[in-house]
Amino acid sequence: MTLISRPGSHEQAAWAVLDAGHARDIALMLGDARAVLDWLASGDAPPSAARQAAAVLGDADSPYDLPGLASAVGETADRLRLAARDALAHIPEIPS
Repeated sequence: MTLISRPGSHEQAAWAVLDAGHARDIALMLGDARAVLDWLASGDAPPSAARQAAAVLGDADSPYDLPGLASAVGETADRLRLAARDALAHIPEIPS
């Protein structure tokens, strides 16, 4: 797991209500953000861009480095997709 959590947080639950359209849009946005972060972390990006991105994370006191942030964003998108899938699985299909 790449998401950073606090001790004991696994014992807590949070509820967020999103309609399916917003959940889909957020998942797509997170996928795009991960693609950019993966590119920055891969070594294919101009070195100055990767250095600047790493510096921004450092300035923000982020607990993540670029690869870790890319992985955490991907994990978040996956969890959101699964939550939306599971929520919609209980809705019966409308007969045609």
